[in-house]
Amino acid sequence: MMMRRTTASLVIALLVFFGAQSLNAQSPDPVRKPPVLRSGSTYSQAGDQSNSSNRQTDRTSSTRVSPTLVTIPAVVLDRNGRYIANLRKEDFHLYEDGVEQNLAYFASVEKPFTVALMLDVSGSTQYEMAQIRGAADTFLSRLRLNDRMMAITFDGKINLLTDVSDVRSIRQSKLHIPAATDGTVLYDAVEFTLKRMAQIPGRKAIVLMTDGVDQSSLSASLKSTLDEIAEQDIMVYTVQYNTLPQLPQRLSAIKSEKARRKVQERLMKGYALSEPYLRALSDKTGGRFFKADDLRDVGPAFESITAELGVQYSLGYYPKEKSNDSGERGIKVRVRYPNLVVRARDSYTTTPTIARQ
Repeated sequence: MMMRRTTASLVIALLVFFGAQSLNAQSPDPVRKPPVLRSGSTYSQAGDQSNSSNRQTDRTSSTRVSPTLVTIPAVVLDRNGRYIANLRKEDFHLYEDGVEQNLAYFASVEKPFTVALMLDVSGSTQYEMAQIRGAADTFLSRLRLNDRMMAITFDGKINLLTDVSDVRSIRQSKLHIPAATDGTVLYDAVEFTLKRMAQIPGRKAIVLMTDGVDQSSLSASLKSTLDEIAEQDIMVYTVQYNTLPQLPQRLSAIKSEKARRKVQERLMKGYALSEPYLRALSDKTGGRFFKADDLRDVGPAFESITAELGVQYSLGYYPKEKSNDSGERGIKVRVRYPNLVVRARDSYTTTPTIARQ
């Protein structure tokens, strides 16, 4: 009898033990928790080996060429020179090095713009000062009240007459041109204006009035300004006036014949470079070059410039062909309608940009 009770107790104990083991096998381990996955991390049983590999991948992928939006100002005219407004994004086709690009940005007409007016008031223009002041007033009168303007004169130094302000306030205060000093820092003045305008958002342009002769620039050169302007989205309009007829009168003030010949030779080289330089500034940026033998007749040129700025388009795209190499890229802008002419910059210079995390 006792043997049967002992056997029955043993069987019950065994049943209780194996039942508990079965229940523990079905329930999660309360001590060992699953790993918590944080944003940007992964879990692997390989542990440090996998994490080391991931860190190496992160270091490799963090150095890459970041996409850069290229913006191109453009003006559209018909064959009679009338400006065409109301075009849409789908009316334009833009090509970089022959490859058509997808337009990611499009801004239409009738938006305010910022313009920098640059006036050459150096010694070569001393006989034209009254006309230069009149031309500046004429240009200012052509702008709209919601446009903005910066005014600069240059001779042997650069004079900031007014920083970027709305046209209304400039008209009230008027422009005061200081007396001229010796020298002409044309290239330095172009460099100064480009750097200042690069910091200003929105549509912008430079109107440069000069004879195109540089005499004393220190930090910039003809080549450096042309290279720099290729990287900007600023349209440049150049108005060249002729100061060559006044050269004999200017040279007569030099007493030494040897010094006079030396100055004449240097200035003649400057005159030879002047028109090609001013044309290049305009051609590279999609602006226009004007020649004014008489500054009293610059009114039509200014009217044409302000009309163009008022009906300008802005096109933007991310280049399809990505490259780490810097260099010049060719640009061509077309519209789908016949008998229309598009004036826009024909190239820009690329510089590789490294993205930082």
